[in-house]
Amino acid sequence: MPQAAAAQEEWDLYAENAWAIDQIKAEDAWATTKGEGVTVAVIDTGIAEEHPFLEDKDILDGKSFMGSEEVNARVDTDGHGTGVAAAILYAAPEATILPVRVNTTSADIGFSTGATQNDFDGIRWAADNGADVIVIPWIEVSPEGYEASQGLVEIVQYAIDKDIVVIAGGGNDPELASVPAPAEFPGVVGVSGTDKDGNAWSMSTTGPEIALAGPADTMIFPDPQTFDFGEENLYFEAAGTSVASGLVGGTAALVRAAHPDLDASNVVQRLITTADDGGKGRTEQLGFGLVDAAAAVTATDVEEVSENPLGYPMGQAGASGASPDEEPGSTEGPEESDPSSAPAAEEAAESDAGLMPIVAVAVALLLMAAAVVVLLVLKSRSRAKARVQPWQ
Repeated sequence: MPQAAAAQEEWDLYAENAWAIDQIKAEDAWATTKGEGVTVAVIDTGIAEEHPFLEDKDILDGKSFMGSEEVNARVDTDGHGTGVAAAILYAAPEATILPVRVNTTSADIGFSTGATQNDFDGIRWAADNGADVIVIPWIEVSPEGYEASQGLVEIVQYAIDKDIVVIAGGGNDPELASVPAPAEFPGVVGVSGTDKDGNAWSMSTTGPEIALAGPADTMIFPDPQTFDFGEENLYFEAAGTSVASGLVGGTAALVRAAHPDLDASNVVQRLITTADDGGKGRTEQLGFGLVDAAAAVTATDVEEVSENPLGYPMGQAGASGASPDEEPGSTEGPEESDPSSAPAAEEAAESDAGLMPIVAVAVALLLMAAAVVVLLVLKSRSRAKARVQPWQ
């Protein structure tokens, strides 16, 4: 692996991350499609405006919910959202990325009362503005006895009712008693991780809610250039189930591109029925198995379904009142989402973020908080001015 001293040399990230791309058999799927024409929304910290890796990629302006001074979501002072977007592109190089900036940093951890209005508004905006797949690379950790915020349940149902495949990282803490929201919701493709040998990644949060697994071991990602371009590291190392959720999101894009007539329920059906379970069936560690892009794209014997095979957050299709027939808005427009139409949110502080396994929560410290929102990816690289918290 090249060292930091050679950071300004441009690397081929497909070659650097070949183990992960090979593990999900993405290149075999590329003979059919590379994801062109499918839009994948990333609900996260935004995506870098400048980076050599991103120059030939189809990335929309998106939308920022972090204040009116930000005209779009092409800003990322952290790297988390850029890393997740890159993971999507490692699986589907020609997919369109729709960034939705709802958080600013993964440097600190704290407590809140759940997912914020930014998160609800961001998911709704993506659902209304052309997303075919939504990747949510953060979790809402609830202590035992508490339920996920109703606003998050409702807005995820809304996205699913809009015929969108919703994918969420399952968490980076094997000590958690259960898979956190939104990965735990019925209908959501909750993702755990695999290591470089294809085995269950040791830091994954596991449980019966996990639907699929994707590579989560250390990979190389483009580092946003937020200070003086040319003087910062261009790349960093990272690991986590947000990485895995990005790769599964890219695979979903390949399926939607190869089978444009399929609805989201049947895309999910293809993903789970063609996954490589190693002959073990569904497990709490890997769900239905390691996602297999080639099989998901090319299989001819997948039984069609009339509803999401994983269920629905609110119990049934259409419970949000939304439908896929509603006309989406423009993915480039600056319109604000309508607060009156968003689900009622519990009082919330800013979503907190973190790299790699910062999700460990001591119940004794939760006090009266109903939940904790944290971002899921990314092990920091060693650098003079680290903007992200190192692996703990």
